[in-house]
Amino acid sequence: MGAINSLFHLIKLEKRLYWSVERLEELRHVKLAALLTYCYENIPYYREQFKTIAAQPGDFNDFEDLSRFPILEKETLRERSEEFLNPQTNRAKLIHYRSSGSTGIPLDLWYHPSERLRMGFTVTRELLFNGHKPWHSIVNVTEPRHSSPKNRWYHRLGLMKERFLSVYDNTELNLDRLAEIQPELLIGFPSVLLLIGEQLQNTGRLSWRPRLLFTLAEVLTQSYRENLKRCWGIEPIDMYGANEVGHIAFQCSQRNGYHINADSVHVEIIKDGKQVADGERGEVVVTNFDLRAMPIIRYRVGDVAEKIAGGCSCGCNFPIMGNVAGRSDGFIVGENGKIYSALEISLLLKAVKGIKQFRLIQKQFNQVMVEYRPAADNHNPENGISRILKDRLGESVDLKFSKVNEIPRESSGKIRTVISELKHPYGSD
Repeated sequence: MGAINSLFHLIKLEKRLYWSVERLEELRHVKLAALLTYCYENIPYYREQFKTIAAQPGDFNDFEDLSRFPILEKETLRERSEEFLNPQTNRAKLIHYRSSGSTGIPLDLWYHPSERLRMGFTVTRELLFNGHKPWHSIVNVTEPRHSSPKNRWYHRLGLMKERFLSVYDNTELNLDRLAEIQPELLIGFPSVLLLIGEQLQNTGRLSWRPRLLFTLAEVLTQSYRENLKRCWGIEPIDMYGANEVGHIAFQCSQRNGYHINADSVHVEIIKDGKQVADGERGEVVVTNFDLRAMPIIRYRVGDVAEKIAGGCSCGCNFPIMGNVAGRSDGFIVGENGKIYSALEISLLLKAVKGIKQFRLIQKQFNQVMVEYRPAADNHNPENGISRILKDRLGESVDLKFSKVNEIPRESSGKIRTVISELKHPYGSD
């Protein structure tokens, strides 16, 4: 996408924030119809679903009609991933992405380059709406695979320049880099930013503070929010998304909920297969209007949120949903009491071949129980898991392995990849 097209697209996305409800709904209906037609004509999995429910794209007149489709589970997306791709697509032109498995189920995902670029523009819209200026410096503490150098036209003009730090590097190293860069915007996982912030506080080296602090990937619990504000001197703004469906929603400066990116996704909040009433909580189910390499319809993300009626006083007319509960896996304590983000550990385990699903349980110091489902009966991933966990947590940490037939869900329906019975290092909600 060239400079003029990129600028035009970003301006168009920003203007949509202020569209009337009627205009936004018109766009959403057009996008839904295009998505269903494409899936019916090109995607084997969805052709089968249309046949099963005896329907065609023209039979879907409103979003309520989507409930005729079965909910798409992570396990289905993993086990039948080939059926979500257009057989005529040249995969050499696609981007292959292996998800982190934050619910214990790693996924292989495919995108057109333009889809990833548009996802990036959606994030940029969220940052700009919340007060970020294009000429301000950005540091993103993330996975290395997200930190490939970018040299787009606006970077060459000194705009939206982003530096990346790795969640896998030790806290002290990232602390030194941040002190050198002193970014005006800092973004990262809540648990990782909290570990860095605590270290800055303890060493008395916090000689600067970012103008804006954004969190993503993990649930921003109230205790995270309070402790991040204590460490960094600024209250975080949370962004909510999933690799499978892109950015779903974002907080604004009011922090009264999450504005749903309704021009690109449709969000259902359901319980017992039905939409919940206003003020009730349910599971988050998402349909992405724009994905074509690997279309996603009615995908159970694995989180719980509250349905909220009404709008927000910030000026954005996108609908809002309540605070998200789900992938808040907290921390794991390693050798010598060192604290690690549980999401960091889960991300590391994505490199191990032969795992279908996993869960870590820590009931006492220096011991971690690893439950896993192998990808096949003849797969034994224990050596790979052991090597990674020992390298990160320390050789003295005792690893106990348990091969299981199923990782049980919580009563909410979620799967937690980490369960810790140790005292939370920064308090709990």
